[in-house]
Amino acid sequence: MLLNHPKMLDDKERVMHYLQAVNIAARDAANVVRHLREFYRPREANENFQPVDLNQLVGGTISLTQPKWKNQAQATDIAICLKKDLQHIPLIAGVEAELREVLTNLIFNAVDSMPDGGTITLRTCTDGVCVILEVIDTGMGMAEEVRLRCLEPFFSTKGTTGTGLGLSVSYSIVRAHGGDLTVCSAVNQGTTFTLRLPAATVV
Repeated sequence: MLLNHPKMLDDKERVMHYLQAVNIAARDAANVVRHLREFYRPREANENFQPVDLNQLVGGTISLTQPKWKNQAQATDIAICLKKDLQHIPLIAGVEAELREVLTNLIFNAVDSMPDGGTITLRTCTDGVCVILEVIDTGMGMAEEVRLRCLEPFFSTKGTTGTGLGLSVSYSIVRAHGGDLTVCSAVNQGTTFTLRLPAATVV
């Protein structure tokens, strides 16, 4: 955008915002490549987890993915509303870039499931043991046979536009964090992805 619209360079604040988004996206992309090894090489046991504020991560990911769920959708006359329902939750232990990758994949998946627009809701809460993050969309939903396979590596319903890695890599990341990722969906009833991650014991 900056290369195509050089006049935007005069707006320093806007330029810095875009450069920060590019920087985060590039680092996360490198992280995606590293994660592909998980399909053929086990993760190191001494992974260096840090305390992560999941609510803060949700807010940052919403901003980072805005070109997909808002700008790109509006360019095709599609209205997508993204809502937050964030409760007070404890920190979790993990790798922030990896968890952001999971949430980004789920948001993009939700957008793709709503070709005519709709609503995405990001909700956090806790059950006292785990921190729960739900990504809820009002899209087309999945048939039961698709729901049962959607987390498998290389399974995709998007034809040549999908790699079949987004959800499977996300599932691997969540499992590596000691958590679980489940899917509830039905045709024309939308989809809910639920992440359950253990709260950090040391902060």
